[in-house]
Amino acid sequence: SSEIAVAEAVKFLKRHHGSGKPMFAVIWYGSPHSPFKALPEDMAQFARLDEDSANHYGELVAMDRSIGTLRQSLRDLAMAENTLLVFCSDNGGLPRITPETVGGLRGNKGSVFEGGLRVPGIIEWPNAITPRVTGYPACTMDLFPTVADILALPEDSMLRPIDGVSLRPLFAAELTRREKPIPFRFGAKAALIDNRHKLLTENIRGGEFHLYDIEDDPAETRDLATAR
Repeated sequence: SSEIAVAEAVKFLKRHHGSGKPMFAVIWYGSPHSPFKALPEDMAQFARLDEDSANHYGELVAMDRSIGTLRQSLRDLAMAENTLLVFCSDNGGLPRITPETVGGLRGNKGSVFEGGLRVPGIIEWPNAITPRVTGYPACTMDLFPTVADILALPEDSMLRPIDGVSLRPLFAAELTRREKPIPFRFGAKAALIDNRHKLLTENIRGGEFHLYDIEDDPAETRDLATAR
């Protein structure tokens, strides 16, 4: 499915790239996701894993290949240098996949612990960003404010309240502190991340609240709610 989605995106880019106008595309991957089903050749190197895990990682092989196709197409169209390309997952990894998928964090997809929320994010824009790694807290809610900032869209283009912030200043310089906390909600589960501190509850309608220092304790093993 990932290769079909990218093929359609590349058709879109080829159709419009000569217009001289900016283009915007979003590619939603169906992979990796249940029902896990990878191509046999993509699963070959994972033969020692259980079937779900082998299919999961086989789907990632196909997804990686499709991202390579997309990036090569941007180069072929001479668009790569001035295209803002954002890559991220919409949630943390899945349980019962081997090797595990959340880097030792607590929880998985559907939880508001870090294993459900913390994902890698990559932003590439060669003309504007010098490659580096940052620990600045950011979220998908920041993406529209970032694009609005780059395009100098009017204030009324934003729906209020605005949960995100523009990441544009981060492109040029390291930022040490995020001024606006990041809110998360999934059903009755909720979390608020304010730089190193994270407040969460698994039942916002009356459950207990827990506090973690996710810099010192990213696996969320020590609840500081009573002490702090």
